[in-house]
Amino acid sequence: MATSNRIVIVGAGPTGLSAAILLRQRGHDPVVLDRRPSLKGYPAAHVANTRTMEIMAEMGVGERIWAEGDTTALSSRVVWVESMAGREYGVLPIQGAAQDTRAPLSRFRSVNIAQTHMEQILHDRLIELGGSVRFGHRVTDVRNTATGAEVTVETDGATQVLDCDWLLGCDGAGSTVRRSVGIEMEGPPSIARFMTIYFHADFDHLRKGRRALLYWIGGPEVRGVFISFDEIGRSWAMLVPIGDAKVEEFTDEDATAIINKAIGTFDVQVDLDAVSSWNMSAQVANRYREGHVLLAGDACHRFPPTGGLGMNTGVQDAHNLVWKLDAVMSGRAAPALLDSYQQERRPIAQRNTDQSVRNLMKMAAIDEALGVPTLAPIAPDAGKGPIRIHDGATLGIDGDSAAATVRRAAVQAAVDDQAEHFAQGAGIDLGFAYAEGVVVADGSAPPSSATTEYRPDAHPGARLPFSSPDGSFAASTLGHVAPDAITLFAQGDQWQGVAEAAAGAGFAVVLRRLGAEGVDFGPHAAELLGIGPNGAVAVRPDGHVLWRDAEGRAPRTLADAVRLCTGTA
Repeated sequence: MATSNRIVIVGAGPTGLSAAILLRQRGHDPVVLDRRPSLKGYPAAHVANTRTMEIMAEMGVGERIWAEGDTTALSSRVVWVESMAGREYGVLPIQGAAQDTRAPLSRFRSVNIAQTHMEQILHDRLIELGGSVRFGHRVTDVRNTATGAEVTVETDGATQVLDCDWLLGCDGAGSTVRRSVGIEMEGPPSIARFMTIYFHADFDHLRKGRRALLYWIGGPEVRGVFISFDEIGRSWAMLVPIGDAKVEEFTDEDATAIINKAIGTFDVQVDLDAVSSWNMSAQVANRYREGHVLLAGDACHRFPPTGGLGMNTGVQDAHNLVWKLDAVMSGRAAPALLDSYQQERRPIAQRNTDQSVRNLMKMAAIDEALGVPTLAPIAPDAGKGPIRIHDGATLGIDGDSAAATVRRAAVQAAVDDQAEHFAQGAGIDLGFAYAEGVVVADGSAPPSSATTEYRPDAHPGARLPFSSPDGSFAASTLGHVAPDAITLFAQGDQWQGVAEAAAGAGFAVVLRRLGAEGVDFGPHAAELLGIGPNGAVAVRPDGHVLWRDAEGRAPRTLADAVRLCTGTA
């Protein structure tokens, strides 16, 4: 006999755990299933960007991640080298997102933190809220029914079927949930294949004067990239291009020797943790919903890691989806509201896919300038034998000759051209806006997603600008967004009655008055929101702007905007 559950989440990665926490904060008790025996694993993603950190703050873990992650790595540098002990090809400073002249863009900036560490923090928070994860539960099939979905689960050799009203597939790139309900991926399934080597080593003496988040290795035999996972620089991964080779062809001795050659000496002790392989693709699901089954995270989009957008997009998927699912399950909205999830999030996934591919393709310019194919596959025996270096005459970058000076300048110019990738500004992170869905256009131009042009503005569909009297998240505009109502930020005397009337459309409206008679959001709050003395901005539970009446000339239109949130407009 099937067991009935209102919500089942498949996958306890950052996306699934975020969805579970956000649902529990709204009074729901989702069942979270994960095929792994425990959280123990090895990091994949390692950057939580500013918008993700704001969502983490909403979930109650932002300050902990800030304290336990490396907050300096994203303002350091990226370095291209022959090996850690060998030639330096070029250096790119990571400046981080420029701040708006009126106020800080956020309480947070991007944080370097291993995905495994973040998962542990999120799991701890879920437990604190009374939730749990059922580890060792492998989902083998999902089927839509007339009233919900059925989930077939194997655990300890036994099979059971769970009934649910709604199912969230957060089970990664190879999603069983997605395949079970027949959702297809669009885009190239394979761009390149990589091996990831996780290891611990201390080579700080080779990092002096060039402490970096990433080191791109371009030696004659060993190529790839070193990723630093912690502030002290002992926990690492190396992504190694392997082409058609199988990861099983690389022994532990091979992997260790490859690391030592990338370091440039066999005198550094390398403690190998694990070796895995993965396929780089650039795909987005053709739809995010099939009946009572919804996809989020890598289950519906796969990006190249160039840009660090994958995990962040998944967490933001969950943030968009949960408030809508909560509204449907609580009876405030019709199921049709959930159609806006794909309408809003799929274009963002496509944008992030395209950006990640552009970042990857631009890396070829450095190879061309150097004449070193840093992403060319390496052989399983690449680590065997002594350490070799490139012939200086062939590279043409050594010495003080005019030709070498010109060649080095060309290489550095190609490195500098990677700024949009590695030093991306706030436009990519905070500047995206939903053009369609649960949003009412006001005729204004959206904040640009270009890295150098972002300026906070409460354009409908955009993330609400951050404004805080003390710089904290809790006291900010974003910290005052209601999780289960429309939040109306307003100036002027007319808005209390307008808010009460608009709530009659079926969705609660909470008024936050700006200024002396209301809440102090800082001296530039009204300017950041783009409203005059009688204006107002309505904000959805996910912190994105629903509607704006900049001068208070059409207050009655708020009710129509609120009706959109009920899925009946």
